[in-house]
Amino acid sequence: MYDLPFFKNQEGVTGHVLGGWELSGIVYLNSGSHLTPSLSRDPAGLGVRDPNTFEGGRPDQIGDPNANAPHTIAQWFNTSAFAAVPAGQIRPGDAERGSIVGPGYARWDASLFKNIKLSERFNMQFRAEGFNVLNHTNFNNPASTSLTSSLYGKITSARDPRQVQLALKLLF
Repeated sequence: MYDLPFFKNQEGVTGHVLGGWELSGIVYLNSGSHLTPSLSRDPAGLGVRDPNTFEGGRPDQIGDPNANAPHTIAQWFNTSAFAAVPAGQIRPGDAERGSIVGPGYARWDASLFKNIKLSERFNMQFRAEGFNVLNHTNFNNPASTSLTSSLYGKITSARDPRQVQLALKLLF
């Protein structure tokens, strides 16, 4: 939080208009989540799947899912980097845990406050707060849980857009 240094005493009309301002902000910068691909079926009898989850077995990894990945909403990672375990083979695939890197996240939140001295005992504060003020699109993770799904490798949603809220507060 930063108090702007001019007209702190708020004397006269100019002081009341130009004084009493505060700025604050928070920046979030995160790299993408590491995702693990899975199949919609479990290699029977291997105990590689917890029956209390919806996670399937692992596929075979035949390439790097992040190398030359298109990074579009239609295809975030190289979906041809994985293949189902061949039929007739009862084994887990060799795909590494966390081998897919999801989209990163960047958000700037900012606040602007105007403190107004009404009297010695009463003050008022006008607050303008903005979340994701640059309106940067932050995608959610792509679908990576079923090689046969029509959504596999696609991003189907995004996080919150810009939001602004205003408030007036009386301090006594």
